[in-house]
Amino acid sequence: MTKPSTAAWAGATSLAPYAVMKTYWAFGGSAGKPAGDLAVQLEANGAPDVLVWMERHGLDFTAVGALVAMLFLAALVMSWGARLPRWSLLVPGWAGALTLTPYGLGTMIAAPLGFTVGDAEGWSAWVGIVGGLAFAGLGIALGICTRSYQRRTSPEARNTRRPASLV
Repeated sequence: MTKPSTAAWAGATSLAPYAVMKTYWAFGGSAGKPAGDLAVQLEANGAPDVLVWMERHGLDFTAVGALVAMLFLAALVMSWGARLPRWSLLVPGWAGALTLTPYGLGTMIAAPLGFTVGDAEGWSAWVGIVGGLAFAGLGIALGICTRSYQRRTSPEARNTRRPASLV
């Protein structure tokens, strides 16, 4: 069985290439990037002004999301995470595990076969693999870490612990 801390590190590691790729694009890189200006596309699709501003200033919001996900994984496995309201980690943890894992696996299968998301022309297959690895890796890590957190913070587990002075 995988240790939760190992799963958290693996999940964070799976996100790193994605965050680097998206940051590279936000700073003007074009390798593998679909045609068009993402900030203009975000604005045309009614995205919040803050997301458009971030993209125009070299900060991709999904790269920021990857960093937040890394922090979330840490909260699930570190002792300070147990001080947070239990539901605040369990609900998004399970939701992420159940949605991101199949999405990431599906993306890794679909991308090399030439399938893209929506009307995104110009995507390279390797971009789908990088994204799929990030989402599947995060989803699997969330499942392992959330299950561990749920067990460690359950009322039954709290009642069976020895007093702090005896530990």
